[in-house]
Amino acid sequence: MKKALIIIVLTFLCFLLEFLIFNIVGRWFMPNLLLLLVIFFNLYLGIRYSIFTAVCAGLLKDSFCASVFGINLVSYVVCAYMVTFLKRYIYHAGSKSSRLLLVFCIVLINVIVNYVLLIKFGAVNVLESVKYVLFPELTTTLIVSATVFHNLKKCVLRLSV
Repeated sequence: MKKALIIIVLTFLCFLLEFLIFNIVGRWFMPNLLLLLVIFFNLYLGIRYSIFTAVCAGLLKDSFCASVFGINLVSYVVCAYMVTFLKRYIYHAGSKSSRLLLVFCIVLINVIVNYVLLIKFGAVNVLESVKYVLFPELTTTLIVSATVFHNLKKCVLRLSV
């Protein structure tokens, strides 16, 4: 129960931080902190906590999103399962480069799943999506991932004692 409360609070804080960063900096610096949270809980606590985090993050993001409800929820759950699958093959505990490769793959999968679902419900310009969504999200998420993982690890260790 304590871990579930920690996950809910961290999900809400990451969502608020994403919102503030987007409103202060703008479109060109938008790391996907909720996705990093899903990856973190999968790597450090396992798939069950990662799925719970993905559902919480997806519901929260879909509640405040103007597009079709459920797209973020589905994409985060797919990413949680893909982290479990990919960490067997490309992740080595303690290796920062393998963690960056894992984050790169998962962010790419998240954007692809989002846009496959959006294309199903309406027209999406793929070229503009790559220019305005994939490139900024991918680069900024990779840039902040090491710091986010380090701070999340410290935070979870302090709260779980």
